[in-house]
Amino acid sequence: MTRSIYWKITLPIILVVVASLSILGFFMVSSVRDLQLEHLRTYLTNEARLVADTVQPDITDAAGYSQIDALTKSTGAEIQARVTVIRADGTVLGDSWENPAVMENHSSRPEVQQALNSKVGEDTRLSVTTGQNMLYIAVPIKSQAVVLGVARVALPLTAVNQSVGSSIALISWAIALAALLVILATFFITRRLTQPIRQLTRAAVRIAAGDLDTQITVTSHDELGSLGRAFNRMADHLKDNMTILSSEKNKLTTILATMTDGMIMTDSHGLIMLANPAAQNLFNFNTAEMTGKHIIEATLNYEIDQSLTNCLTTQQNQNTFIDLNNGKFLRVIVVAFRTEQITGALLLFQDLTEMRSLQTMRREFVGNISHELRTPLASIKAVVETLQDGAIEDKVVAADFLEKVNLEVDSLTQMINELIELSRIETGKTSFKFQPVNLNLFVQETVNRFLPQAERKQITLLTELQPDLPAVKMDIERIQQALNNILYNAIKFTPHNGRIVIKTGMKDNTAIIEVNDNGIGISTEDLPHIFERFFKADKSRSSQGSGLGLAIAKHIVQAHNGQIWVQSQEGKGSTFGFSLPI
Repeated sequence: MTRSIYWKITLPIILVVVASLSILGFFMVSSVRDLQLEHLRTYLTNEARLVADTVQPDITDAAGYSQIDALTKSTGAEIQARVTVIRADGTVLGDSWENPAVMENHSSRPEVQQALNSKVGEDTRLSVTTGQNMLYIAVPIKSQAVVLGVARVALPLTAVNQSVGSSIALISWAIALAALLVILATFFITRRLTQPIRQLTRAAVRIAAGDLDTQITVTSHDELGSLGRAFNRMADHLKDNMTILSSEKNKLTTILATMTDGMIMTDSHGLIMLANPAAQNLFNFNTAEMTGKHIIEATLNYEIDQSLTNCLTTQQNQNTFIDLNNGKFLRVIVVAFRTEQITGALLLFQDLTEMRSLQTMRREFVGNISHELRTPLASIKAVVETLQDGAIEDKVVAADFLEKVNLEVDSLTQMINELIELSRIETGKTSFKFQPVNLNLFVQETVNRFLPQAERKQITLLTELQPDLPAVKMDIERIQQALNNILYNAIKFTPHNGRIVIKTGMKDNTAIIEVNDNGIGISTEDLPHIFERFFKADKSRSSQGSGLGLAIAKHIVQAHNGQIWVQSQEGKGSTFGFSLPI
């Protein structure tokens, strides 16, 4: 509590007031005591002079000593004080309290010595006779400037002390009452003065806790009122700024969350400050756990750490390409950011795996197409040259050669049509004609068309059709093309005396068609790429085809909002299947 501004103001004021009143009381008590003593001193001096004037005629005659003693006793009783008359040699001639005959010589008394020197003598001491503190006032008794003796009047200081004590008690009560009033006024005034400050404090605490709508009530027009109004304006501006910052933060969070490129922000020592979800997925780490740790702990890649170090050291942007252990191919861009000096760096990770894969497929496609075009073109050129050399004269030979040319041209035409078809499906330029179809009847008709081709290789072609399948809406021609491509591959890669089973069924409100064979199968390495454009599992290119059939089938099924998949084990066969929504 004593740390609050209320007590920091109140306690010093109370201490100052108490100290000031105490000092004032001390001086007042001292003044009262001095005043009382001065009054007593004046009173005793006047009485001593009256006694001196009265006994002056009798002090010169020993016969008058008895009268002097009687006078001192009567005067002492009248003024209730001790009255003493002393001869110049110190002999006590009269005393109102004692028998002068038994009293010792008083010439050594300080007040007596002062009076004998024609001064008003004064002394305060403990009386041997009475055992009390007494104030003694002595005046000389003169006759024609000759000091004949001393008239002394004394009173105990008990009365003075009692009077001073009463004054002290009165002053103390007055001071205590004044101090109490001042303290109460201080408490009240300080509370009134600090109330706006406490209100400001509570409002600031609420704002710090997130309540940005907090306002304080301003009732005064003084400096505290101005402070309150300024606080309310500050709260309004803070609320507006926080709203803007929150909006910008949400935008930044959304941008970082939706970025497909990974982003990591570090400080000047390479410690992670921020990372987006894409970066977490790339390097498989948790931002909360890695914040404050070095980037190499999150990426586990020396090349990234080296690029960051080079950027922070040379103050120049870095651009490099790296291969991750998980097969990802990344472009890493490191940019330093600074205020007056480098304060950190921003690392951007662009996943170019698919692009590189596409480039690889493009190169393979160029190789495949080159091979596929070169073979028929070379055959056509050889036939044409043979015909030019005179074989055209032999009508039988010429007809045979022309038939070969026709077949090669058909092969080239089919390849070109497949490329055009795939391009149109991918770009959405192909229109589909959906209609209800009996899936079992559709599959059986397709299988019947492939029976002659299967019989030539002595392959058993079977069907397992689930009865009572509901009608499926599809483009018959396009699904026919997809199923043809799958069946064609199954027959092509199934050896003689093989077996192919075509199945239909239902799963999760979708119709399913599966083609299962016991052919050569697909390697684990090639399986993820089997539906890619231009991909051919036969690396020797000895098989016919452009590698577009399964890619076309995939896009046709996806255009029907279906899914296509493959399961295969090398040397044991494959199962291709696709689903169509009912």
